[in-house]
Amino acid sequence: MILTCPACATRYAIDPASFSTGGRKVRCVKCQHVWHQAPPEDMPRRVEITAEPAMATGGMAPERVALPPRPRQRAPQGGSSGFGLLVFLVVLFGLVAAIGYLGRERIVEQWPAARDLYALVGLESAALGEGLELSNINFVRQTIDNQDVLTVEGDVFNTTKDVVGVPNLIATLRNEKNQWLFDWVFRIDRAALEPGETAHFATTTKNPPDASKRITITFTDKPVGD
Repeated sequence: MILTCPACATRYAIDPASFSTGGRKVRCVKCQHVWHQAPPEDMPRRVEITAEPAMATGGMAPERVALPPRPRQRAPQGGSSGFGLLVFLVVLFGLVAAIGYLGRERIVEQWPAARDLYALVGLESAALGEGLELSNINFVRQTIDNQDVLTVEGDVFNTTKDVVGVPNLIATLRNEKNQWLFDWVFRIDRAALEPGETAHFATTTKNPPDASKRITITFTDKPVGD
């Protein structure tokens, strides 16, 4: 819509939507003249229509029927959280069961009473080094190249009628009160022993604790150097 100032003839482009049905006052920016501007003739007019209630036959208003209220749906309370807790418990139980199954030999080694629990569920839980016997263990402490060296020797004997793999061994030093002082892991030069076969081992450690009075040798699943 183009407006022309009646005083100075300056023309302006105006959005017709900014006018109401009765028009509005406008001011010329150039000469400050003010006049009342009517809306464009083709501007749409708002028509107010009042809806009349529909009449039934005979001029009677239709009877209104009250419908029963729509039942409200209750939001689930704790449903999703309860399901999430159930999934967590299932996963946790599976993880514990897997650890108990795969590490049963280590568990039985640390807790011998667990052997009976595994037997109740039908799982054989062979102790680490089962069928192997350690014997003739002795140790010598001497000074070599100005260093205190402890040498431990012994035998590993296969008491079974089958070939048995030999796991790593761990030597543990204790004091007179049987308190732990120091240990180290070593292996023999044989990966397995034939039925009735015996293998000799020897291992050394430098500068053992001065309070070392007792030594024990057992099988372990710890790696050498751990």
